[in-house]
Amino acid sequence: MKRTRLPWSKSIGQRGHRVRLYEPRPNAPIMRSIWVNGKENRKSLGHRDRELATRQGYELLSALLANELAFSEESLTLGMLRDLYVKSPRHLAKKAGTRKHDESKLKRVVTFLGPSRNVVSLSESDVQRFVTARRVGEKELEGVKAGKTVQNRTIEADLMLLLAALNWSVRERSANGRRLLRENPLIGVKLPRERNPRRPVLSHAEYVKVLGAASSVHRLLELALILAEGTGRRISAWRNLTWDDVDLPGASIRWRAEFDKKGYEQIVPMSRPVAKALRAVRKLQAAIGAAPVFPAPKDSSRPCDRHLLDNWLRRAFKNAEVALPMGGLWHTLRRKWATERKGYPIKDVAAAGGWRDERTILTSYQQVDADTVKRVVLHPTQRLSGAK
Repeated sequence: MKRTRLPWSKSIGQRGHRVRLYEPRPNAPIMRSIWVNGKENRKSLGHRDRELATRQGYELLSALLANELAFSEESLTLGMLRDLYVKSPRHLAKKAGTRKHDESKLKRVVTFLGPSRNVVSLSESDVQRFVTARRVGEKELEGVKAGKTVQNRTIEADLMLLLAALNWSVRERSANGRRLLRENPLIGVKLPRERNPRRPVLSHAEYVKVLGAASSVHRLLELALILAEGTGRRISAWRNLTWDDVDLPGASIRWRAEFDKKGYEQIVPMSRPVAKALRAVRKLQAAIGAAPVFPAPKDSSRPCDRHLLDNWLRRAFKNAEVALPMGGLWHTLRRKWATERKGYPIKDVAAAGGWRDERTILTSYQQVDADTVKRVVLHPTQRLSGAK
């Protein structure tokens, strides 16, 4: 006797705010059904892709929650939390690149734990399961191939996005004053920390060697190295400079907000080596206005791709016979810049180098060096008199 295949159906959510997905008959376009003000609303999705229909169902459910349709905390799933958070003003205020990376991290955690998982049921064991899976690469996760292991710092970054979304949901209130979540179920859970994070710093002697080999790779690499070493800025900031941003007579550079990780604009003085290098390249390019300082080889109207600059720098390290730093490339120059300015007021170092968080400079950029330690031990700045 031939078996009849039953039509596919799936329900998302809980009673009072549920989205039902179903085939009215086998191989027919999938329908969706919701209840609004006591009345059923049906609509064809116009396709038969069950995975796509499920994603659309979660999106619709998030929209219903945003519109205050019969919300209860117990029904908040990780999938709904993710969809609501990425549409929140807090998240949308970030730069486009940052939003993309954050959404990828959050999606990875949510996919592992399950989009239909109730948020209030999360526990420390769930965090540990994710940590173990990422450490050993036991399964394929969103954007990560199976077998790829990562360090604690990468795992922590993924989980920090989940905690950020949970903390946001605790503070967020609906129009009637009800919180999306009464408390963060993962509050107090310890995240994995890197005991010995790799934060390599390029020494000045190594920098001089690499700079000497730069011209054999590409004429723009020499300018890139001088700018990175002389300004302490991120690669995203200096590679997107235009000649409008460079004030050679005034010896200053305008660092635009759209290419700043923290999204704020500054005008900062430039050093003599930086000014000299910029003046030479400008004369060579005969460029003005909105023309990029680092034009792409195949399209001079666009700035150089960062991956191309990375490749150039790797070649310069090889040509200079300098060991390639483990765990860093252009950032080794940013740490060099910050470390060489120890002793100056931290607020001024932060302003000059483009940091908004002074703590980040102290924990991640300024590194211990033997000469400074020796001066601390042998040359105290003040002797206590002993008088009370």
